[in-house]
Amino acid sequence: MGRVLPRLALGAFLLGALAIGTFQLPAMQDALFQRALRQAMTAPPTLPPGLTVVVCGSASPLGNSPDHAQACLAVLTPEHFFLFDVGARSPLRLAQARLPLGRLTGVFLTHFHSDHIAGIPDVNLASWVAGRKAPLTVFGARGVERITNGFNEAYALDRGYRVAHHGEATLPPNLGPLVPKEIPQTGVVWEDGALTIRAVAVDHAPASPALGYRIDYAGRSVVISGDSNASEALFTLAEDADLLFHDALSRTLLDPMIAQARAAGLDPLPEIMTDVIGYHADVESLLAPTKAAKVGQLVLYHLVPVPPNGLAERLFRRGLPGEVILAQDLQRFDLPRGKKDILIHAP
Repeated sequence: MGRVLPRLALGAFLLGALAIGTFQLPAMQDALFQRALRQAMTAPPTLPPGLTVVVCGSASPLGNSPDHAQACLAVLTPEHFFLFDVGARSPLRLAQARLPLGRLTGVFLTHFHSDHIAGIPDVNLASWVAGRKAPLTVFGARGVERITNGFNEAYALDRGYRVAHHGEATLPPNLGPLVPKEIPQTGVVWEDGALTIRAVAVDHAPASPALGYRIDYAGRSVVISGDSNASEALFTLAEDADLLFHDALSRTLLDPMIAQARAAGLDPLPEIMTDVIGYHADVESLLAPTKAAKVGQLVLYHLVPVPPNGLAERLFRRGLPGEVILAQDLQRFDLPRGKKDILIHAP
């Protein structure tokens, strides 16, 4: 036995050295890279019939975690592809999820805080390069034209450089600028006979107007709160919905953070974090109205603060029923046509 262990260790060392040496060979490097390319450069995955939601950003600005991009939900059917908010880093998640940006239908904004709009220029460029057939329309309440005009002006030189470099046949200039579409704060804001999107005003003052949305397709439904306190109007909109994505704030995490920041003299951070409490939904305020509205599944996103690890996630979940889900970036929810199932795919 005394000789076996040294021999095993020597064998493992030699195998490791061989692997490292083989990896240095140009032919092996080329083969591995080609294999990676074949896996990456394939058609986007085929979506099942029905409604699909991909979490492309689950974070709020409060807290920081490389695993959480800022707010963005992708809603897809075989014929449609909408984004609801496009926060910072969410374009990376769209690429990682290999979503079909070339057929992006439009972007709906819940409101105009920076963590919900910062990624719009990247998505506009990526979908233009991917072959989008029409200008990207950005839907939102009063003020959306100001947002798109600002982005269009900021990126005007960039668009010109790219058209000059690649040519108008490859990047048609008329498809580069964003197109704003102001929508009402309540009622149907998009429909084509197969899919319907309804809006409702929610409470995120002083960020106003702020909207929540309901998407209905093939007998399945998804509701998105954006940032809002628990709003009666939103839960009325969410009645009998299959899936509700609602922003959520955890006092169990936030209160100790405020106290520690105050003890450390990190002014004005304690005051800013305290102000946040007033215009986001405390997790405890969501359970009763979700049950009363007969929502199939509650998913918490735009997490305030962002839980950076497993311990923080347990604190965030404290007092929540086990069936409530904390959203994770790249999590996917499939709502098959003609069924009541919700198929949840881990990142």
